Amino acid sequence: MSSKNVTNRQQIARALNKATGCGYQRALERVVDAAERKLLPRVLDAAGRAEAVRILTDPAAAARVPSRMLARDYLKDLVAELRLLGWGAGDHEPEVDCFGLTVYAGPVAGLSLSVGRADDDADGDEHDPDDPGQSDLTKPLYLTSMCPSGNATVEDFEDGLADCSTEAVRVTARRMDSKLGKTRLHRVWGTEEHSTASCPICADRYPEHHLLKNSPSAIPVCPACIFDGDQAYRTDLPYLAVQLDRLLHDDLAAPAGWDAVAAVLALTCGPNLGTRLDRELKERGGWPIVMERWGEPLERSWIWLPPPAHRHEAFKHLGAGATLAALVDAVDRHDPTARAAAKALCRESGVRWRDALWPAAIAYAVAFTTQSHERDRHRTPFHVVHSLSDGLGQTMKPFAVSGDASNVEYGLEALLKYQLFPMLLGHSLDEEPDDPRRRYGAQPDDDRPARSRADAHLTHGIDRANQVAVVLGKIPFTLAGVPVWDGAGVAGVDAQGLGSTAPANDLCRAIREEARQQAAEALYDLDGRDAVDADQAWARSGWWIPSDHAPHAVRQAQQFLPVKTRVHALWLGPAAQLPEPVEICVDITSVNAHSTGPRDVPWLQVSDGRSVFGLTLSDVALIRRAEPGDELTEVWPSDHPSNRGDDAPATETSPATSDESLPTLDELSLLTNQFLHLAGHRLGEGWKSVDERAYAAHQRLEKALEAEYTGFAATRVKVWINLFDTTHPCPSGQTQALPAYALTGKPYEVELDVHAHDPSCGCGQEYGFGDFSDRVSQLLIVLCLYGGLMEAHPMIETATATGDPNEHEAVLRDITWEVDGPDSYDFREIQRRVIRDITDPESDLNTDTNPTYILPYMAADGWYLPEGGTSMMFHGRQHEDD
Repeated sequence: MSSKNVTNRQQIARALNKATGCGYQRALERVVDAAERKLLPRVLDAAGRAEAVRILTDPAAAARVPSRMLARDYLKDLVAELRLLGWGAGDHEPEVDCFGLTVYAGPVAGLSLSVGRADDDADGDEHDPDDPGQSDLTKPLYLTSMCPSGNATVEDFEDGLADCSTEAVRVTARRMDSKLGKTRLHRVWGTEEHSTASCPICADRYPEHHLLKNSPSAIPVCPACIFDGDQAYRTDLPYLAVQLDRLLHDDLAAPAGWDAVAAVLALTCGPNLGTRLDRELKERGGWPIVMERWGEPLERSWIWLPPPAHRHEAFKHLGAGATLAALVDAVDRHDPTARAAAKALCRESGVRWRDALWPAAIAYAVAFTTQSHERDRHRTPFHVVHSLSDGLGQTMKPFAVSGDASNVEYGLEALLKYQLFPMLLGHSLDEEPDDPRRRYGAQPDDDRPARSRADAHLTHGIDRANQVAVVLGKIPFTLAGVPVWDGAGVAGVDAQGLGSTAPANDLCRAIREEARQQAAEALYDLDGRDAVDADQAWARSGWWIPSDHAPHAVRQAQQFLPVKTRVHALWLGPAAQLPEPVEICVDITSVNAHSTGPRDVPWLQVSDGRSVFGLTLSDVALIRRAEPGDELTEVWPSDHPSNRGDDAPATETSPATSDESLPTLDELSLLTNQFLHLAGHRLGEGWKSVDERAYAAHQRLEKALEAEYTGFAATRVKVWINLFDTTHPCPSGQTQALPAYALTGKPYEVELDVHAHDPSCGCGQEYGFGDFSDRVSQLLIVLCLYGGLMEAHPMIETATATGDPNEHEAVLRDITWEVDGPDSYDFREIQRRVIRDITDPESDLNTDTNPTYILPYMAADGWYLPEGGTSMMFHGRQHEDD
């Protein structure tokens, strides 16, 4: 029994303390010093321990000498042992911090190791334990572990009670690693009761904060689904990197798969990624730093491992976790031919080899194997193979995957499916055992056993065609009706008297049928028949194919398309008049179950950024949810000179300067009569109340306009009328043909000038509208019947502050009215008295009561309100100014 045995030293120290009363800690220090100086007997049996106490109580032996153990040497040895376990510890020189000399123990949630001497921190100052001027080198060294978040501390090491002299450095390192692994596992298992949030794609359940979004607008998902094709939003890498760093730094129980996600992104998204992310985040003014994993993915990525009894033979020598470099080295050492086999597999799969594929695949394989062990009610590791579709390739520039992103996705899928998962799990995808605890798309009543993926794989090819046909209502010789796919219909007032939403022509019908078939098969492949319907298609992939049955189409539109939803629509034009469908990107402004006229059909009111117009559901083949950053499609080209070609005739005039472009009195009367005539078919005698309400709105609007322009030097008036619901045939016979501008399916724009009106000016007009004054009243009636916008821009000259009658200031006022359509027949002022002194931007006359409102004609000309701007009128800018 040697003097290095910890138990012997402790027994001698207790006996020495009893004999001298010097205190146990002081006695232990004397025992350690005597052992180092070889003063104790060689054999420490009962007699040897008694002899040791006699030696130590001798006054000569009590004289102490400085300890030869230095903190730097101890840390160097400890870091070396931890690196043998796969920790990426101690790359930098130790620094004096906290308890003593400190090094970071690899990327384990900020875990650091400090070595200091007894009583050094009594005064609260930092001391170098190896500097005789700052520390008593005769005092023993102690080891402590710390973490800024307080979540990665390792049991007894966190209190600074581990005496460095009581056990070998290798024993300390392995005991520390073992305690870290146990602490991690217990905390992961402790999250089970808090795992109430289901991933919206795979339905595995986690604590809510363990699900992350890949962009600010996305829905939080789990690490297995972050790159899934059903993830509707593109990855904003700086945003996701911040979420990953915070979670992995602060929570020791974070899902192991997130470490793999970070590693794969760091490996594939271009060189100097850490520096580029850091620069971008500083420009955004958010999280100031990113972790070292983004710049050094091999040495700084930390991947958790299962407990030794449950891990592959290749990783038996590693610790609770390891760097990606250590894992790659372990696989290569275990099977020197594995990398060559991976390259051959990629060639057979048509994948071009790139060096990042191998560590990226190993990171995924190890991390999700670990996650499967830690969360034994989740899907098995093979689950992630089916989620590596096109999500990785959707990472937004300038942080997109370098090279061919699909090549990386296909390579990862092949290596995981056919090489690494079979190697780590001991079986292939088709041989996956039936584990009743695994839940595939678990519901709240998850105590029931579920079908295994192996079972699903065997029956899939037989069942899918029949099951999808049943859901879509395409089984031959069955009664026609609403298919299961369409879900519920609309209820209440909107369900009464609905028009048709059936496809407008055979082309539209064929597109809808093909899109439904593809969407249904994709949903069935994910979670079986129970997840196959239109609601799931919209929620999971952002696709909506309008139902051919009106009550169901209206319900779907109202549920899926709230105001300001930006979508891509495959549209066949008004009344399906286009020979081929076109894809347009528009904002949904309202969903309407009814329209004017006897052909009362459901329709969507949409905006292309300049015009507001209508899409009849019968003319829409399918709709896809837009991604952040998708730009609107200008469906109806602008007449603004800046949007014309360079070869436009020099003599071409705008609608505002040519009376020929203004509507005639006959045309305005026809539009009024057509509206009321069709309202008579639809409402019977109720058309009279429509006429009365519209006329009352016209009177209020006309008086408001007159009040704004009277006495001004000049006024420009712009009117947009919603003439996109006019093509209904009259059931009683032929009606007079409408003007061409009423049949385009777009708003009708009218622009005119009002001059200063005074009874003595001799113009002979009741209003100041010149030759157009006889039509103004009728124009406002059409506006109140169909709905739209009107803007008045009066210019007035005012005397200057000096009082000089010869000096004037030109002030422009902007007033906008929005006129409701056939429902309320009323108008409201949505922009009140924006006043600009065009000669002096700093003038006290400048006011803006609604600074966030951008007038439609200004937005169409490229004006926008920059971040931090307080007024469109004073701080707005155009894109070409940037």
